[in-house]
Amino acid sequence: MSTDRNEASVELAAPPEEVFPLIAEPAERLRWIDGLVEAEETGPGSFRETIAQHGLRVETRVRTLRSEPPLLVEAEVTGRGIEARVLNVLEPTGSGTRLTVTVETRYRGLAARLVAPVIGRQAQASLERSLANLQSLLAPR
Repeated sequence: MSTDRNEASVELAAPPEEVFPLIAEPAERLRWIDGLVEAEETGPGSFRETIAQHGLRVETRVRTLRSEPPLLVEAEVTGRGIEARVLNVLEPTGSGTRLTVTVETRYRGLAARLVAPVIGRQAQASLERSLANLQSLLAPR
């Protein structure tokens, strides 16, 4: 099984209490996650997401593993050929919040392992675009 790790941080102009719901609630995630086109709660702490990028649509199942409002959300994401752990850590700063997102992805199956290097680079770029979207969403007006 092949693995990949992506990580990015961003400074946000809002306190953790304001940022946390944007990370934890499926409907709010639609506002800023790159390529996320559907997000639906399927039960307490679990939801289904559909991502459309590069001409592909991928459905994933997301299960919250740990939630410590307003400072941490850890989730498990599963989809065809992948399993990922996503850790969102929110740290209060003098001017708002520093959000660090770490994604550890495991690729199952030969096809997924073969394209893992390409997917890893695209995932890092998508993570950075998503955090830039969130930063814009929370920018002072």
